[in-house]
Amino acid sequence: MSDAAFPAIDTAGFAAQVLERPGLCVVDVWSATCVPCRQMTRLLSEIAADLPPQVMIGQVDADANPQLLERYGVRGLPTLLLFKDGVLVEARTGVDRKQVLKKAILAHA
Repeated sequence: MSDAAFPAIDTAGFAAQVLERPGLCVVDVWSATCVPCRQMTRLLSEIAADLPPQVMIGQVDADANPQLLERYGVRGLPTLLLFKDGVLVEARTGVDRKQVLKKAILAHA
């Protein structure tokens, strides 16, 4: 698992943890060998305290869950998948500035 205390999401639990969950779910697709992924995790950790409590952030290990990457068209890491009430509303690849990420997440919260 990554450095942050975000729950791990895998293929088997994806429907229950993300698709069937009401509200906003931010899925951070990362890999242990990806340096920018560690930066994204750090940024999400900093942003998490400023988000409404109903926003859930979880992480998908790209190496262990290739089916999810294929299903959602993930081509680069890190990728954030934002699901609102189980529907994919935005996908972002790469690392943005903290304020840009926070604004993008709050736009769907």
